[in-house]
Amino acid sequence: FIGSLFRSKLSQACLAISLLAGVYLLAIGRFSDTNALQWRRGHFYGAYFVDDRRLQSIDEGPTVTPSLADNDEGVNKRPSSRRKMISARNRSRLAKLQPDQTTSTTHYRNPHANIDLQINNTETSDTIYFRTAAVITMPRGGIGLRITSLQECGNKRTTKLRIGELEISLRKATVHKSCPWFFAPHCRLVGYYATGTITSNAEQTVPLPPRLPDFAEIYDNRRDLWKPIDLIDGRSAPAHAHRLAVCLQPMYLMADWPLIPNFFETWIGNGATIFYIYVHSISEEVDLMIRLYEAQRDVEVVRVNWPAVPTAKADDDDHNPNNRMYRTEVGTAVNDCILRARATADLVVSSDLDEIIAPLNLNGNKETLFNIIEDHRLIQTRKLKNGMLPGAFLFRQSFAYAENDWFSISHPSQLSFDHYKAVDYETFVWQRGYRSKVIYVPDRVFRAHVHDVVAFEGRRWTTVVIDPDRARVLHFRQVKNKYMQRENVTADSQVLAAAAACWQAAYAARLDAVAESETGNLLLRGAFNLTFARPEWPNLGEQVLSEIESCRDRNDEIKKDKCVTEWRCRSTMEALRPGQWVEPDGQAWTVI
Repeated sequence: FIGSLFRSKLSQACLAISLLAGVYLLAIGRFSDTNALQWRRGHFYGAYFVDDRRLQSIDEGPTVTPSLADNDEGVNKRPSSRRKMISARNRSRLAKLQPDQTTSTTHYRNPHANIDLQINNTETSDTIYFRTAAVITMPRGGIGLRITSLQECGNKRTTKLRIGELEISLRKATVHKSCPWFFAPHCRLVGYYATGTITSNAEQTVPLPPRLPDFAEIYDNRRDLWKPIDLIDGRSAPAHAHRLAVCLQPMYLMADWPLIPNFFETWIGNGATIFYIYVHSISEEVDLMIRLYEAQRDVEVVRVNWPAVPTAKADDDDHNPNNRMYRTEVGTAVNDCILRARATADLVVSSDLDEIIAPLNLNGNKETLFNIIEDHRLIQTRKLKNGMLPGAFLFRQSFAYAENDWFSISHPSQLSFDHYKAVDYETFVWQRGYRSKVIYVPDRVFRAHVHDVVAFEGRRWTTVVIDPDRARVLHFRQVKNKYMQRENVTADSQVLAAAAACWQAAYAARLDAVAESETGNLLLRGAFNLTFARPEWPNLGEQVLSEIESCRDRNDEIKKDKCVTEWRCRSTMEALRPGQWVEPDGQAWTVI
């Protein structure tokens, strides 16, 4: 009887439609999980696809940010049975990743070794490290708060913030889309946003003092104390003092001081006038090179302390919270910087020390970076789908090569930019998300990653990908990298020749001003009294890089079971020992 039902074409069509509908419903259930990897209609972001439209629909900004605890307590909660099923699955996954926190010590079997490992889950699992509170303009009007912090995955503690007599309740959301980040599954101390609303619309009177204090206060419910936290004004302004801000990711065990003037001069040449320098651990020589630019009048340099979080544990201890975050949680630092730039700059870029975003001018044009961005703002916006407007400009990358003698020089006066007059770079252009870099419109970005935008403040913003034949990231690595292509390169290119001459002249003028000014020589001192007048400087960059690379090889042996971070390398390094690094005070973090 059943077989006879499917002999007709109509029955067969109905069966086919039913099967397709079942597959579709299974797919919807799989991909609706906001913590799952998004593989549909996406682009490469790091090593996986991200669906921009899903991210934008999930993350409309602070007014619809989901709760960080388990993603099912958000303000836009949908009371559907499928949503409940997804939430239950999320909790199940979290339980598998994170053992029960009610016990003092958890034992588990390492599948790759015949030993039992013990991980303490209670000592810091609910500790929160707050860094910066920013008063911001809400995407739909009104005034709110956004606070950067570090917390363990699954931390359910909530708190509130006080500015004067005004108390604001806070809700939480991860800076990354998943916790832990897929790229570092054992690194469970990650970046979180805490957000709060001061006023819900632009017509309301803002209950804030005319001039914000330097500090707000976070409530520590364990000790019934209010603790100070840095407070900045990140509210949007009709006009900004700077056109382009540059965020330097946290400098971490950094001793390669010739890269510092290279970073500053190339970005000043691109039109940047304010720099946010995030400092974790640097050599004295790097410290003094930063001080050189802090003393300049043509640029503003804001040194932001991003130290190791306070702990009494040893550098290589698994219980040390610094060993449970991936590379100082660089993604959170990037987002912290974007918050700072909202009130100061039209545009902001997060950059490494060894890369240059360069207009190629292959057709003989003399375009600048601003020419390219403004062209897309004024012309190409009309061609964007659904009337969306640019919220960010993404530049794809190619590795580049230029022989220099920076590892062998012994004084800043010996540094030269001449090697940029003829460079080789790959003809291959890496895909979006693979080492690409982004210039953001800061008040349009909700979440950013080092290589792309994760989510905007609203659906009307989108990312414009710049034609790589017009401008791209030229990535000059200091150490050999297995991903570099030595074949199929554009050789002896002069795309940077004219700019290099300007960089050299500007840098030389800065050094001449230091040499001519006795006052300048007295003021410009490193953390351990190094000066530009000393004829010979230590140059430990190559040795430190070599030691870190060796440590990374050792870390590869444990990465299946532990969070891999270079902080484990610090106590074993020979070039610079603990106590010889310039490290900010851990009190930059407010701990509850």
